[in-house]
Amino acid sequence: MTSDETCGRGRGRGALERPGRTWLPLLLFSVLPLLIAGCNTLQLGQPLRVAAGDWTTAGGSNERAGTAEAALAPPLERAWRYDADAAFGPAAAVAADGTLLVVTKRGEVHAVEVETGRRLGVGNLKDPVAGAPVLTERVLYAALADGRDTIVAFDFVDGSRRWALRAGPHEAGLLLEAGTLVAAGLDGTVRGVDPAQGVVRWTATPDSAAGFFAAPVALPGGRVAVADDRGRVTALDLATGQTAWTRDLGVPVYETPAARGGALFVPTTRGRLLALDAATGAERWALALDDPSVRLAAPAVTDSVVLVGGTDGRLRALDAATGALRWSFATDGALASAPLVAGGFVYVGAMDEGVYALDLATGALRWQEGLDGRVKSEPLLHRKRVIVLAEPSFVYAFTATGPVAATSPVP
Repeated sequence: MTSDETCGRGRGRGALERPGRTWLPLLLFSVLPLLIAGCNTLQLGQPLRVAAGDWTTAGGSNERAGTAEAALAPPLERAWRYDADAAFGPAAAVAADGTLLVVTKRGEVHAVEVETGRRLGVGNLKDPVAGAPVLTERVLYAALADGRDTIVAFDFVDGSRRWALRAGPHEAGLLLEAGTLVAAGLDGTVRGVDPAQGVVRWTATPDSAAGFFAAPVALPGGRVAVADDRGRVTALDLATGQTAWTRDLGVPVYETPAARGGALFVPTTRGRLLALDAATGAERWALALDDPSVRLAAPAVTDSVVLVGGTDGRLRALDAATGALRWSFATDGALASAPLVAGGFVYVGAMDEGVYALDLATGALRWQEGLDGRVKSEPLLHRKRVIVLAEPSFVYAFTATGPVAATSPVP
């Protein structure tokens, strides 16, 4: 049975539809609400076993590095496709213990078995989810783009809402770091929330005229970085919300930065990528494209390389220490999502309805596959599956055609 056939989809006529059964309308009237409720309930029944290397937040880590501990070498083949019935935000999927959770702009949470693509259940958060959620052993934390209660803790084990916080619309994803849930809202307010009770511990407003679309990023020393749509980057103390440093870039930031090696890499809408010192906010280097109309996507970063795509359709690999260009790869469509680094390979989806695997060292194309929609969300790797989300509502899983590479460090 395919994933579209579960929860009553794609089923043919059954015994209850035989002609001459006058009790059929009454029976269907009484049973149908139960069937619908069952299809709209996410109750996994037991917690997930979250392990190191699981993809539990945007970028796969609180630093948003976009790197996977496991390596999956191309060429790949399609393992399954799942229809989530709605569009996705830029980082809509998380995974642990062989289970994929996908949030949609319809406000649903889809639980899917990673190996088979089988639907495990669907939960309803009631309002659209645009930003990245955070996954723990039994709770999914999500920020909603609309509605009354916009930061919620959803218990996917029993299907209940543990708590909900009225905090205004949120387009940016969440961060759970050092026992504090950090949310950055469209009203310019950053909140540090107790993840167990939903109580606000502190608030900060770096710029009251700005809003946040980029998710918070963990920095060394117990700090978190937030970047707003007016171009202000601020480092806050996780325990108190006090400002450690702030820097005005002068250009809007809509995509989530990434941190590694003591640096914060910030993409902008004006063809600039800046590397800031994570401790002070001082500029280490800046990439400035000739075309300032290029909007850069969220980057992925290893110890030595920064990878960033843009609306010009190019994926660029830059030296993490200097910003020097190592290589670039051109697609036929804009690159709107962060890439994924898995071992010696880079996976990236494009607006040309394709997904590509490139050699991390050289940028050489190693594999590509056409999809049935454009890619605007980051891919992830879990249980020997590269997961790709594409318009209008499809979730794809790809796996290796040959022996799967062993786990290896990311360079």
